[in-house]
Amino acid sequence: MSKTFALPLLLSIFLLVPSFDTALKYGGSIGVLAYFVLGTAAVFIGYRFLLPLFLSSVSARTADYFAIATFVGLAAIALYTYPIVNSRPGLVGTDADDALITAATEFLNGRYPYRLTTYLGNLISPMPGAVLLAMPFVVVGLIQLQNVVWLAAFYLVYRRFEGSSTAALGLVWVILVMSPTVMQNVVTGGDYTANTIYVVVAMWLLAPSLADPNSPAWKRILPAILLGIGLSSRSTFILLMPLFLSLLIQIADWKQGIKYLSISGVVFLAVTLPFWVYDPAAFAPLHVQSDKLKAVEDTLPYASVLIPGTTLLLSIVLSLQTMRSDLFRFFLNCAIVQIYVLLLTAVVYSVKQGQLDLYIGQAGYGIFTLFFGATAIWMKMNRKARNSGQNHELVT
Repeated sequence: MSKTFALPLLLSIFLLVPSFDTALKYGGSIGVLAYFVLGTAAVFIGYRFLLPLFLSSVSARTADYFAIATFVGLAAIALYTYPIVNSRPGLVGTDADDALITAATEFLNGRYPYRLTTYLGNLISPMPGAVLLAMPFVVVGLIQLQNVVWLAAFYLVYRRFEGSSTAALGLVWVILVMSPTVMQNVVTGGDYTANTIYVVVAMWLLAPSLADPNSPAWKRILPAILLGIGLSSRSTFILLMPLFLSLLIQIADWKQGIKYLSISGVVFLAVTLPFWVYDPAAFAPLHVQSDKLKAVEDTLPYASVLIPGTTLLLSIVLSLQTMRSDLFRFFLNCAIVQIYVLLLTAVVYSVKQGQLDLYIGQAGYGIFTLFFGATAIWMKMNRKARNSGQNHELVT
């Protein structure tokens, strides 16, 4: 298949599949099909006609102004809609924000953060790293802005390393327009978007600095620390570590790769272990994630071992590939690993329920796939446009 068709098709998969749960919730199976067909058609049309025009006609300065307007607008939407949707949880609300607020508040008051439940009676599932990174937003009473701030950070990092404000803005716009689950996170305060972005950002900051032997140590240590905290947000990101270790080794050497990933590992343990050691029985994240897999072991025996085990094996196999320091192949492999565990778990849940089940089994988890996959394919698309002379981004 030529890149003319392969790239937009892959972008469609990584943009649309993660929001299948939202489409199923509001439109049923027909809604999922319509969303994928119409969304894929929109991506193909945009890639063929709109992307070249956008890249060639929007200057860097204009893109930056549009980006500022976008994030200010998102902040306004979040501030306005958050109280509304959280007063009507049966509509689009979630208790993910309440889990973070409850856990952070308990910790700041000197109490163990995992003994309470949310207002919906659910255990607090975010791991300590997610609580720690959400704490500044909880302190100022603006948890709904967490995703907006990290989306802005994502824009800045893409802009910095890909050298294009226009391409960075285009990616943010495409994600917001084509992925309703991301916007749902923005308006409800759910943290899956933030979880994924700070892991992506940490990796993106660390890898190029390790490739540059003249970069100062703090440019390596700080991203390694952020990555360690980010890994302690959702356990699924740990499955990507064979890939990241391989990338670091390929762009530097064994010693440097192991050194800086070890820093992340030590930080992860320092952030996570104290909460588990203090009260293993009450450490809700471990029980919540384990119970989700054990719940389908009557359908897939040993699911709690097979699903993460085969995912880790896939990550190890993909880590054997050559991954250049431009991160395209690395991010693509990360997306493949994440979408594998997403689809495998959804299939098992569907078999168990006897019907298509994406919302109950995987609500929102597709975002963990989206940012890795969409970033990788968008990189390739824009480099292809630049090489063909379509991207003449102006700097003024």
